[in-house]
Amino acid sequence: AAERERRLQERERLIEERRQEQARLDAEERRKEQERWEQQQREQEAAERERGGRTGVSGTAAEAAILVSQRTQNPREFFRQRERSGSTSASPLPGSTPGARRPFLRYQRSLTESAFIFRRPEPPRTPPPGA
Repeated sequence: AAERERRLQERERLIEERRQEQARLDAEERRKEQERWEQQQREQEAAERERGGRTGVSGTAAEAAILVSQRTQNPREFFRQRERSGSTSASPLPGSTPGARRPFLRYQRSLTESAFIFRRPEPPRTPPPGA
């Protein structure tokens, strides 16, 4: 029994040593990762400063302004021209007129109205006696 107790204690000691070693390795890895991240941050900040001092949102806004200035046409002007050209160019089928869609709408309405034919007929209304 004493031998078995000694083996259990030895096993527990080995397990505890492994846990401590793993915890030490994990802490070391976290420290290295933190150092790598800080180094990347410093490099990015240095690169931002080299590009002309633009940092954060103002740098992004400046880049967007440059891209917009490179456009050949203002997008709003494109839509204004489409509105001015008339609705014929906006119709899905060239040469079609707005009245061409009416038969379809009539057909659709007639199908809708026919859905009510299965209702029970209302009993005929008779005037109340004495009226």
